[in-house]
Amino acid sequence: MINNVWLLIGKKLNSEASPEELRELEEILQNSNPERYPLALLEEIWKNQHQTKSDGKLEKKWKAFEDKINAAEENELIEATFEKRSIRQRIIKLVKISAWIAAASLVLGLFWFTRDGRTNNSQPNEIIAPKSGFSKVQLPDGSRVWLNAGSKLAYNVDYGSQFRKVSLSGEAFFDVVKDPQHPFIVTTSTIRIKVLGTEFNVRSYNNDKTSEAALVRGRIELTVLKNPEKKIILKASEKLTIINYENAPDKVSAQASSGEVAAEIPLIALSRIHQAKQDTLPSEALWLDNILAFDAEDFESIAVKLQRRYDVNIVFKNDAVKRLRFTGRFQNESIDKALKALQSTAYFHYKIDNNQIIIH
Repeated sequence: MINNVWLLIGKKLNSEASPEELRELEEILQNSNPERYPLALLEEIWKNQHQTKSDGKLEKKWKAFEDKINAAEENELIEATFEKRSIRQRIIKLVKISAWIAAASLVLGLFWFTRDGRTNNSQPNEIIAPKSGFSKVQLPDGSRVWLNAGSKLAYNVDYGSQFRKVSLSGEAFFDVVKDPQHPFIVTTSTIRIKVLGTEFNVRSYNNDKTSEAALVRGRIELTVLKNPEKKIILKASEKLTIINYENAPDKVSAQASSGEVAAEIPLIALSRIHQAKQDTLPSEALWLDNILAFDAEDFESIAVKLQRRYDVNIVFKNDAVKRLRFTGRFQNESIDKALKALQSTAYFHYKIDNNQIIIH
């Protein structure tokens, strides 16, 4: 995986960085050890290595970098007088091997992203959001992705050559640049979404009971991987919810209590997104504003979201409590205040022991 900071540096060196990306890079460099990202040294390396036109063959450039890495490793063995060198020589010695390797990866990555029609079998690029919080990613075509807590986005080095394919595990909000010649495709463990240019939210965590796609604007074509012959077109303000049952039939029976007749629940449900007048985003995507919102959602599903938001483990000791439904939102509340707010509208007890919460 190529570090996102190196990608920003690469765009700057290649004069492809947007003003926003240049500001982001400047902020990172100001808050980082200069030896970690030696931009001045890399600019000198880049200048020396790019006297020829940028349409030179990638293989020759990569071979040149390999030769320099090997030379740097050999010099490592004979530089016994390191302490007597000038300041500039000491800096170069300290970062030489890492800088060459980073620059080599950087050049290779940049040519992967900008080449036309060529493929490569290298490992995909992966971005993983922290367990608490979210990450913002700008893809090579300018499309933007926000990743929710613990989510992972991956894309191959041939991204944009024919299709713009990404894979998602978790939850993400996409703002896709319109490009009819290169369809944008998102694949999760349960669904595949094809778009041209639009804004939408996808939630597909591996251990969740449901997956969901909520469309803010535009149109998307959605395929449920368990039933690939069926394609569903979502329009603006619509969302699709899929129940994640392994080897499930077209419908599943909900377990009824007290001898009641079990209700059949469809595996796929089409509905409208929820958006309050005062909000700029639907409740399905309010996590972008650091707001946890839920509408008539069962306590078990809300607990999963609370676990991700507060990095805790929630255990239910009462199955009836799992089925309680709540509507509300949290923003700056602690986990204790959030549970007290829920407790004010329904009867249940809870106990907090460090990161373990028991609800009964």
